[in-house]
Amino acid sequence: MSGKLILVTGVTGFIAGHVANKFVEAGYRVRGTARGAKAKALTAAVNHPSYEFVQVDDLIKDDLTEALKGVYGVAHVASPLPGKTSDVDDALDSAIEATLNVMRQTEKAGIEKMVLTGTFGSVCDPTLIPAFGGLTFTESDWGEVTREQALAKKDDAYYVYFASKIIAERAMWKFAEEHPKLDIACVLPGFVYGPFAEHIPTPTKAQLGTNSYILGLIKGGTPPQPPPCVVDARDVGRGHVLAFELPRKPVGEKRYFLNGGLLSWQEATKVIAKSHPDIKTTPQPDLPGPPSGLDMSKTQRDLKFGEFISPETTIIETVNALLAAEKTWN
Repeated sequence: MSGKLILVTGVTGFIAGHVANKFVEAGYRVRGTARGAKAKALTAAVNHPSYEFVQVDDLIKDDLTEALKGVYGVAHVASPLPGKTSDVDDALDSAIEATLNVMRQTEKAGIEKMVLTGTFGSVCDPTLIPAFGGLTFTESDWGEVTREQALAKKDDAYYVYFASKIIAERAMWKFAEEHPKLDIACVLPGFVYGPFAEHIPTPTKAQLGTNSYILGLIKGGTPPQPPPCVVDARDVGRGHVLAFELPRKPVGEKRYFLNGGLLSWQEATKVIAKSHPDIKTTPQPDLPGPPSGLDMSKTQRDLKFGEFISPETTIIETVNALLAAEKTWN
């Protein structure tokens, strides 16, 4: 294959798998990082000429020299999910120090182009209370939080997660300012749902990420209601490629929302009732306030993204994917 080689961190993750697929669809080759024996298992399971896998156990401290050999650009996607560790310092370091280590070693290897995965939550307070304030956010907005505030909220997994993403992105842009050879883009997706990535093995029930919310709905539960910004994982993958391929801009300008629209759990259950009448969902509570929106004009202007997959389609196809995956779990 003659395509340029892209390193994708945490390739077994829900979003990273789609990022890898979209780079391959765009004509690139992908080298995915995975922990422990996963890299060997992926090599055996994924029979595709554009994929290869390399073992990286700890993005905070591992030497990435071999992983970066021959690489044209890096998509740093790996990040701990909320509640994966009870140690707040670990959660913060996993997001912040891993990002800086990947950037540091990318720059040392002479690689210039990078795209990193942020979150729409970086534009408001980590409580996400402003997300139910009827506001409209732009990519120039920022949440404000300190490590000390995150430590003080150690029992709130989502506060810690969004705090870690804010602090990590701030550190990333600071590093980019200090190392102007790097050409950095950062995408800020809403809550990501959707079918699972092709080529990457179907996840276990414990590896569902945000799709676990949809599983909760179809099992008759009442998942926590996040801000109803919904984006399909396939669009998130495509957005990474489009942001990566943009020409160089001044540091900090290549920061882009990815979002298909708004859909509350109340609305999602209506969609599920229509598409899957055999599934009995539970009535969901009202939103705590009017949902805030994301201004997508910059994404459309710079990335020329076009039409996003609708939230309704995303929910239906997520349900289909979960029902199929459930058969493999059983």
